[in-house]
Amino acid sequence: MKRVSPVLLLALIFGGTYLLANPGKLSLIISPGLTRKDVIIELKTLYTECQHGEGTEAHYPPKKWAQVLEDLSQAGWMITSFTTDQVAVEKKTAGLCSQCRDQEFIGIYGREIGVYAGSPDQPGPLKQVIPVDIGRLPLAEIEDLKAGIICTQAQDKWRILEGYQN
Repeated sequence: MKRVSPVLLLALIFGGTYLLANPGKLSLIISPGLTRKDVIIELKTLYTECQHGEGTEAHYPPKKWAQVLEDLSQAGWMITSFTTDQVAVEKKTAGLCSQCRDQEFIGIYGREIGVYAGSPDQPGPLKQVIPVDIGRLPLAEIEDLKAGIICTQAQDKWRILEGYQN
């Protein structure tokens, strides 16, 4: 086995001493021009009335994310997953998601017509029942109701419902 030269041994001792005296500074030695990437915080709001979720994501510098998580925790957010560079938090809130607040559609409720919040592909809660027996409607209209008729404005909804009641 070869002997370790005294210079190499001294460099090893001084290097180890420096690392012990300066924890967390290793990244400055290895890559002085690079900074650690931002921590991603994924925020998901769950709406209790429609059972839908909406999410967003924010990026924070490594030095600030711990305080951001503390603030979110104080505001009622719960951590659902955690890694060194990504955190997911969620919070339940009363009410409807933005899609259910802004949109509604006409569909079938049992043997009658129902007005629902949301859209046919992401239906929300039932808002109104129209006492029209769908068994008396033409097959094409029943198929339209099964697929769901999206109403972008209140006037459209009332015009469509009036047509079914005549």
